[in-house]
Amino acid sequence: MTRTEPDLRAVWLQTYDEAEPAFARALAERAGLPADALRPAIQAAMFNAALRAAVEHHAWRTVDEPADPATARDGLTATVRSALAVVAEGLA
Repeated sequence: MTRTEPDLRAVWLQTYDEAEPAFARALAERAGLPADALRPAIQAAMFNAALRAAVEHHAWRTVDEPADPATARDGLTATVRSALAVVAEGLA
């Protein structure tokens, strides 16, 4: 429904927008950088976009394919790992 319902889509995107600064702070701390450093902010944006794209890709691709919870979890895990691998390639 996040693809077809504008109000739900707005909430969905807002949650990602609100998560990004937390990712940036964690990445900055891990790298020993100031919380407002540009590098972790960009990395957080990439990470956040990859997570959103992966979850949406998985959800929209499997909407008509009912699966048991373990299969669904494994599929989502594989999709997220693939998305993060793309991000890692972009960081090299």
